[in-house]
Amino acid sequence: MPVFQYKAVDPSGAEVVDSIEAGDEAIVADRLDDLGYLPLSIQEQKAGRSLNWTIFRRKIKDIEIIVFSKQLMTLLKAGVPLLSCLEALTEQIENTEFKDIIQKIYVDIESGMSFSAALEKHEDIFSELYVNSVRAGEAGGALDRVLERLALLMEHDHETKARVKSAMRYPIIVVVSLALAFVTLMLLVVPKFITLFTKLGVDLPLPTRILIGTYHIISGYWYIVLAILVVLYFALVKYIKTDKGAYNWDKFLLALPLFGELNVKTAMSRFARMFETLNSSGLPILQTLEITSKTVGNRVVGKEIERVSYGVLQGKGLAGPLSDGNIFPPMVVRMLSIGEQSGSLDDMLVNVSQHYDMEIDYAVKNLTSLIEPILTVVMGIVVLFLALAIFMPMWSLTKLAQ
Repeated sequence: MPVFQYKAVDPSGAEVVDSIEAGDEAIVADRLDDLGYLPLSIQEQKAGRSLNWTIFRRKIKDIEIIVFSKQLMTLLKAGVPLLSCLEALTEQIENTEFKDIIQKIYVDIESGMSFSAALEKHEDIFSELYVNSVRAGEAGGALDRVLERLALLMEHDHETKARVKSAMRYPIIVVVSLALAFVTLMLLVVPKFITLFTKLGVDLPLPTRILIGTYHIISGYWYIVLAILVVLYFALVKYIKTDKGAYNWDKFLLALPLFGELNVKTAMSRFARMFETLNSSGLPILQTLEITSKTVGNRVVGKEIERVSYGVLQGKGLAGPLSDGNIFPPMVVRMLSIGEQSGSLDDMLVNVSQHYDMEIDYAVKNLTSLIEPILTVVMGIVVLFLALAIFMPMWSLTKLAQ
């Protein structure tokens, strides 16, 4: 939809400069008239300008949406009308990009659009789960409760990602440090030994020949190696963006040693939290499963949820189709089966999520202790290889001298 930039005078006499999405200039003029604005100029933004703004605009963080949802929920519970809530919150938002979006949502709602429909126009900021939850809250007259659940869900998801990133930080630092140390040795230390060994003219052992060959490749053909690595990286990124590639990548993440189990637990916790949030909002179970399959964060798990949705559509219930697959652990299936039979599915989903939250905490705390021995062995092998490659020729010279 085209974006129009306008300059207008508000009812208080102040000049307002902003932009708005609309079909044509007439619609923009109508919306400004509804707001009581006197339009001075309306001009459609060019595509190139919009693209540059998209590239360089400040990213809206998850925590900003969480804070916005909590504040909006608090104001709604206090009985403040939605438009007044948005107007008050807009003044408190520091991120200019986010403030502009909330202002556009305000204008859309004032022109007669529902809150969920206004949010849906900004799908890159507000997820499908967020929009559909708000839509269910609007229909059931419980928007404040839905926003509270959404804030808790997003906060939980944010904390889980932070814990996983924290666990990954140590091994990444060690691997990068090891790589930098290896490159430094190859470029600064190894050339001196190569010169020495060449002058001596002794037969070099296999580790030394491998080290010298590696040095020649890095020093003489580094641009080819770099080009190959860059091409492989972009080829992998492009492949992952395809449906098949994204599915295979997520499948690979679930099968990784050590990290695969953590990824499975994270997916189970996300599934339970999202399902409970949508189900308690009053959405039909099929629509809940459809949205959860797209937002669970792993396409393999999402595909399994789609299969479960098909089983539910056939009247098999929820636990039966879940047990037929090999993604959901037996404990999840049993707890959801009990919840389904007892009519306490939401409570069981909360219990499943809490259980896997504890499992994630335990896995993250033990991940470092499990990775340390592996990294130590790898570092030991690299150091041993370098030591043998450098000192074995010296030992040969010592024997010849005797």
